[in-house]
Amino acid sequence: MPGETELTTAYSSKVAGDLERNVAEQERIRSEVARLTAELDELMHDHGVLLNLKKALQAGTPESDRKVPRQKNGNAEKGARNSRGGKITLVELIRDHLAASDAPCSASEVTTALSAQHPDRHIQTTVVRTSLENLVAKGRARRTKRGPSVFYTAATPAP
Repeated sequence: MPGETELTTAYSSKVAGDLERNVAEQERIRSEVARLTAELDELMHDHGVLLNLKKALQAGTPESDRKVPRQKNGNAEKGARNSRGGKITLVELIRDHLAASDAPCSASEVTTALSAQHPDRHIQTTVVRTSLENLVAKGRARRTKRGPSVFYTAATPAP
């Protein structure tokens, strides 16, 4: 029946469009969650610094030599500092890794390499993937698809 075929085609097209919008919305929300997670990490770190300052002021002893570790998700590396003077973030580690890589890397390859380089940090592939997608959205990395696999490279700066 021609009517059923047209109806099936129309529904198939609608479902395909809905799936694309759903995937795009998932990516947008993942990016927002990664941004908010980084923001929360910064706030938690600042909270720890402020608590230590409060204790130092109450005790009357200087605490300036005391290191304040980042909270649970491990976005800091002992002794390493970023350009703002704070601890190195996971995004900065990912950017540095991509810049140093000769070949495109998958999110799991980046996770494996960073986990080996920073055993004191708990690095999750989903967080790395979201961070990579954020870098792509900001133009700081490039995404390449090879079949079902996605690979990332550092974006080359414009002259």
